[in-house]
Amino acid sequence: MIFKRQEGFRFKFEEPVQMTFAIYENGKVNHAQTAMADLLDISPRGLKMFTEVDLGFHPAPLDLRFVLDTREIRVYGEVIWSRPFANGKQYGVYFNNQGAIEDLIVDELKLRRKKETAEAKQKKINS
Repeated sequence: MIFKRQEGFRFKFEEPVQMTFAIYENGKVNHAQTAMADLLDISPRGLKMFTEVDLGFHPAPLDLRFVLDTREIRVYGEVIWSRPFANGKQYGVYFNNQGAIEDLIVDELKLRRKKETAEAKQKKINS
């Protein structure tokens, strides 16, 4: 397992974001095998997720879907590491140079963070 993080940032979620994933089989997404996972943190080039699904020793590429703010993001990812955690596993997934997706992730994270900051200010004012 290689842990080389060369991104400028990783965004950790206070509450995990629900996401779905499906496995590529023979070059096609097997939608019949769609499963749920928790998105724990993300960067423009990858993410860390938790699932109770065991993807095996050399997992096939994944079709990942999640919403960070308002738009659904669908991305192709390759599992680069895994480790047991609680009653499942955590997986590190790399997106492999998908420029448009990288930009969309950054834009959605900016919008999400702006809303979170505004909500925190409003709570502070109301207390």
